[in-house]
Amino acid sequence: MTPAASNPVNADGEPIPVPLLVQKARSGDEAAFGELMQAYYPRVYGMLLGMVRNPDDARDLSQQVWVKVWKKLDTFKGDADFYTWLYRVAHFSALDAIRKQKRRREVDLLDALEPNRDADVAVPPSLTSRPDDQARATEIDVAFQTALEQLSPEHRTALMLREVEGLSYDEIARITKSRRGTIMSRIFYARKSMQQLLKEYR
Repeated sequence: MTPAASNPVNADGEPIPVPLLVQKARSGDEAAFGELMQAYYPRVYGMLLGMVRNPDDARDLSQQVWVKVWKKLDTFKGDADFYTWLYRVAHFSALDAIRKQKRRREVDLLDALEPNRDADVAVPPSLTSRPDDQARATEIDVAFQTALEQLSPEHRTALMLREVEGLSYDEIARITKSRRGTIMSRIFYARKSMQQLLKEYR
């Protein structure tokens, strides 16, 4: 268990009593739940952003996840680390959002192919002209996000939890309800795929 995962700290660097806060929150203590949310919100948001790749969507989804966590808190039995349970809820919420997003894109594509669609609507010119160095950085960022897009949600999640969150293979396996070997395979494949997709920027 990584220190960052099991021992969040407050602004003064003191350990946050997560088990006590969970116990209070399960009894309906909203202040205790607020402390838990404050402690873990940045990590949950970061993981969701890595999956849905849109800040606004990630913020909206974060709020939905915390509402869900509050409603489901009585199902947390303490047989796993709270962090693991929380990320599991967020992970499956993100996968569900991605599936819905994919369905919406398919509907939008069908609408775009309608014969009555106005083909004369002008596309606004790009407003992103920047100096060469910033343009290069933007190009790399776009390429990175595009490469992430080509990974499956499962591979993308495993990679983000490992590289961004710094979780162990066992922690990721518990969060995603997968075998440790499966997680190792997904991360290996994801890294290899990203290297191949971004080889021209190395």
